[in-house]
Amino acid sequence: MLKVLLRSRMEALLSVLTGAGRTKKAQSKGKLIGFAMLMFLSLFSLGTLFARIFEVLAQPLAMLDMGWLYFGMAVVMSFGVMIIGNVILAKYQLFEARDNDLLLSMPIKPIDILLSRLFLLYVLAVGIMLPVAIPALLFWKQPLDAVGWVAFALIFLVVLPLLNLAISALLGWLVHLASNKTRNKSLVSLVVTLGFLGAYMVFSFRLNSMLTTLAANPTLLERSLGAAAPVVWAGRAIAEGRWELLALLLAIAAAAFALCLWLLSRTFIRTATAKGGVAKRVYVERTAKVRSPRSALLIHELRRLWASPAYLLNGALGSFFTLAAAVYLAIKGRSLTASAEWEMMSSFILPLILAGLCYMASLVFLTAPSISLEGKYLWLPKSLPVSSWDVLQAKLRLHMLIALPPLVLVSVVAALVLGYEGQLFLLVLILPTVFGVFSGFLGLFENLRHPNFNWINETQAVKSGASVLITMFAGMGLVLLPVLACLIFSDWLTPVLAGWIMLGLLVVLSVLLYLWIRKKGVKIFEEL
Repeated sequence: MLKVLLRSRMEALLSVLTGAGRTKKAQSKGKLIGFAMLMFLSLFSLGTLFARIFEVLAQPLAMLDMGWLYFGMAVVMSFGVMIIGNVILAKYQLFEARDNDLLLSMPIKPIDILLSRLFLLYVLAVGIMLPVAIPALLFWKQPLDAVGWVAFALIFLVVLPLLNLAISALLGWLVHLASNKTRNKSLVSLVVTLGFLGAYMVFSFRLNSMLTTLAANPTLLERSLGAAAPVVWAGRAIAEGRWELLALLLAIAAAAFALCLWLLSRTFIRTATAKGGVAKRVYVERTAKVRSPRSALLIHELRRLWASPAYLLNGALGSFFTLAAAVYLAIKGRSLTASAEWEMMSSFILPLILAGLCYMASLVFLTAPSISLEGKYLWLPKSLPVSSWDVLQAKLRLHMLIALPPLVLVSVVAALVLGYEGQLFLLVLILPTVFGVFSGFLGLFENLRHPNFNWINETQAVKSGASVLITMFAGMGLVLLPVLACLIFSDWLTPVLAGWIMLGLLVVLSVLLYLWIRKKGVKIFEEL
């Protein structure tokens, strides 16, 4: 039975990665190639980000003969990426999957259900970790011995994934239990996820100060990392070929995973079938508020968003980043602009600011999975005494309501901190806002063309699928377009001119998408 479950999990994963919709028809070769390219671009983008970090770290650490620190940092970064990607996913995949009740009603051992779900989490963890591990290996120029190569493979393919599974599964279990004891499950998941993201980003931002400390006193830095002994062991096992440290890490990982599996197997049935311990609501008579159909649909979309932690965290995460960026600029902006590094990069500040703001706008894609999330209840909005355009418009208005206010705030703060006036102020204010509008139209356009109703839990609907991937990478590509244009045509194309051209392009594309949704999109929605 375990083999059947494993095959089922992998088929479901492949179905998501190849953009399969609600039918079981085989995908055409063109679509398979297209989705394979999207997967490659996603991993390549993540790998490029970390490649730049390891490129900076490799040479000074090699000169100081501190390969243990280099690979220790690679271990920490890889583990952080895996934990961030798997904690909330483990919560839904293990304890809140839509087919838990069905599987538990069949003659299947709970341990087999757990192992099949943990295997899927393992595959996803390795997939998101490789773009971090591979650049770390490529940029390290000093040769590794045979034990070092074996240690690198086993640490990144066995030790880290097993530890990640143990920690993310236990944390997901605790988050599930905590959310079941509160009315607001979204708030608990939101706080936990943002906490992990915040801790990981703080570590990333502190890499430069760590390098400064390293250059001043490398011995002191090694002693300060002594508290994180497994990180040091992993670095030394790879860089120095220490097989005894590798064996110790394998034993720790195996023991942690075995303990986690034992705990989860003993509580899985009770946890997966628990309906929550929150006291029942007491009925209080109130006067019903009369709302217009448009307002009622928007409130329904807002409640849908707030009731789904997966939708809130993945679809609106960019808005939280945008608010954090606005607060950071308001507090640290003046000291940042007065630094020597800022003066050295003065000619690149405007395109970087515009690209950064537009990138944050591209991280909000509430419309991309909005139709897919209706799932088997799609008939409900279609049966309401409102037009299909009103339903689609409510999804667009939800995106604008969540995405645009933070964008306007961070744009105003950035323009004031940088002292922009006139057309520069207008460009910094308008371009990210229009980009946010464009992202909303693009997401709904793609979800109408590529709906996915074949999901087991909501996380699959909001984290993957054709509409989400295309919206995400199309937004990233448009962000990079004016930056690359300025670099290629630097003799005549100024950042200001590139910004205005980009603004005009986004306006035209937004109008075209709006007209398509208003006419053809409505018909497609009615035929779903």
